[in-house]
Amino acid sequence: MLHPLVITILLPLAGAVAVWVAAEGGRVPVRRIALGCALATLVLAAWQAWRFPLGQEGVDLPWLSAPGGGFDVRFSLGLDGLSVWLFALTAVLMLTCVLVSWEAVTEQPHIFYGLLLLLETGLLGVFAARDVILFYVFFEFTLLPLFFLIGIWGSEERRRAANKFFLYTLAGSVITFLGLLAIVLWMFGRSGELTFSIPRLVELSGDPRYQLDTAWQVWVFLALFAGFAIKVPLFPLHTWLPLAHTEAPTAGSVVLAGVLLKIGTYGFVRFCLPLLPDATAMLMPYLLWLSVAGIVYGALVALAQRDMKRLIAYSSVSHLGYCMLGLFALNRLGMQGGLLQMVNHGLSTGGLFALVGMMYERYHTREIAQLGGVARRLPRLAALVVFFTLASIGLPGLNGFVGEFLVLLGMFRRAFDSPPAVWAWQWRVISVAAVAGVVLGAWYMLWLVQRVFFGPLREPRTGGGITADPSMAQWASGPRREIAAGLASAGAAQVSGAHIGSPGAVSAHAGSARQNGSHFVPADLSLRELLALAPLVVMILWIGLVPQRFIAPAQAALDQALGRPAARLAEIWQNDAHRPLAAAGHAKDHGATDRSVAAGSITDRIAGGLDAEDTHAENLREEDLVAEEMRGAHSGAALGEVDRHVE
Repeated sequence: MLHPLVITILLPLAGAVAVWVAAEGGRVPVRRIALGCALATLVLAAWQAWRFPLGQEGVDLPWLSAPGGGFDVRFSLGLDGLSVWLFALTAVLMLTCVLVSWEAVTEQPHIFYGLLLLLETGLLGVFAARDVILFYVFFEFTLLPLFFLIGIWGSEERRRAANKFFLYTLAGSVITFLGLLAIVLWMFGRSGELTFSIPRLVELSGDPRYQLDTAWQVWVFLALFAGFAIKVPLFPLHTWLPLAHTEAPTAGSVVLAGVLLKIGTYGFVRFCLPLLPDATAMLMPYLLWLSVAGIVYGALVALAQRDMKRLIAYSSVSHLGYCMLGLFALNRLGMQGGLLQMVNHGLSTGGLFALVGMMYERYHTREIAQLGGVARRLPRLAALVVFFTLASIGLPGLNGFVGEFLVLLGMFRRAFDSPPAVWAWQWRVISVAAVAGVVLGAWYMLWLVQRVFFGPLREPRTGGGITADPSMAQWASGPRREIAAGLASAGAAQVSGAHIGSPGAVSAHAGSARQNGSHFVPADLSLRELLALAPLVVMILWIGLVPQRFIAPAQAALDQALGRPAARLAEIWQNDAHRPLAAAGHAKDHGATDRSVAAGSITDRIAGGLDAEDTHAENLREEDLVAEEMRGAHSGAALGEVDRHVE
């Protein structure tokens, strides 16, 4: 009998085959099959998340193996605290994607929904994989469906956006795969065991006899960084994201922002922290600077945007910076906030992209300057935009507040809890800049809501002109309201005729307007659209009001990932408390014993590690054991200190 986790992952794949088989029946059966498959997958994923940690043993079956046991690649799947909520988030957002595409996709719907379900299988597999090869297979599997979704059903520059997305992510993922193979081969060379099991690699890396030398950790970390930082995307590797978001169909934008970007942050927690603790501690200041640069840069660029979709795309760059900031604060509070913020961003930003798509179905424009006072015409849509905006900017009681608060609290603890003087000023600047990012985020999101939904009514009109506010307000009042709305809506359709004719675009008014004589007035959200957003609303309120339900299951996995990097950072702190960083840069790393002392120049450490590796490995094994015991003591002390302060 198949394990429920396997059924959950393979069910969308079966659904993709089913919609392709049902293609001859037209759009109706295709949509119903896709909806039924998405609902069933959501029920299974929600059941597994609810009963967690029961059933976390997963499934472990042979897949690829060499005769005589030379190597063993296994079909190993399971959920832990790091992946369980991202697994559930994928299923929730895929239901939203199916429903928001219900009327929007009119051409080749069987291919569209088939690709969407294939993408769901890949995403679920990434978060459940426990084998390096299996992880990489699912990791690459997510690229092709989204590439075609953007390239076929996107907007005018869809091909350019699809190509840029594919080239960036493929190049980074290949380098990341080489880094993962380097870890596997290092463990094989030291232990004689060729394993691709992620839990087993973490276990081996905790043994000082097998762990990577500091120099190699840095190089491997940079290889993993290439793929995961592009996926996040971390500044300055973000340039593919705004174009991909802007040109993608609504469902593509929802799944890209909601789930696909989280693979990058998940990869850092899953691989970099537990397998490369020395490199993580050494490179931590640089990663924090890149994170806060993305926070501030994304917010400032979002303020300058004229297109609603591009504005939300740049807000993703800013918000994912908070996730990275929390993870690399390397303390319990920060990591709790960073992991929770991954889920929060998927819910709030995914909902915002869905709502922008619904507005585009009605007005065929995303230009902020062409819209105003829309709340009078579409009150339900406006109310939901305000709700998701407040969740995005961190209103207390909603999900965004909990995640951002924990991230900032963790960063401020790192900055003000007796750090070495050489790092203190940097981390305090980073902490204050991160708070400024919160203010900027509230600015650009609330300003967007004010311009589009409040004030005098302003809608696109014939010829592409923008109606003056007082005139339009007068026309929209009294008995002429319906006529004015009809002219505005008809003008929107005429202005965007080129967009309506593009592959997969919505018909001019299907499902989003009611007829009034010869005119069309945009209709408010339908029951289908409300149902598409309802799960997101429930999750946002649930996390905001009962955050411990989502934090507690992840705690054991977070502590395991955090322990060794935190202990290594404590060693570096002790060293830097007695000498300046520049002087520490001349220290040579002559093996595991000296790694607890050397904390300065990365270049010198790499050179010293490479020179000493072969000549001292055997002689230092006993000393490595002592060093590892010291790390364990530091780790326990560090985590205990955090618990004491939290209490």
